[in-house]
Amino acid sequence: MGAPMQRWTEEEEAALKAGILKHGLGKWRIISKDPEFSSILCLSSNVDLKDKWRNMNVTTQYGSRRLAGRKT
Repeated sequence: MGAPMQRWTEEEEAALKAGILKHGLGKWRIISKDPEFSSILCLSSNVDLKDKWRNMNVTTQYGSRRLAGRKT
């Protein structure tokens, strides 16, 4: 089994977002190797970055749909 999952910090999430802005969506390995982000994202693999980004977007989209469909 792998290492236990740790909760992402706000700093890690910010580094992931900044890495995507700098290198583009889907460039997970480049983001993880970039010296600007590698010290913050050192414990995350390129697959971890992809999964975290997907989960961040699903949460945002689900929340938006839920609020839009809600009747007041």
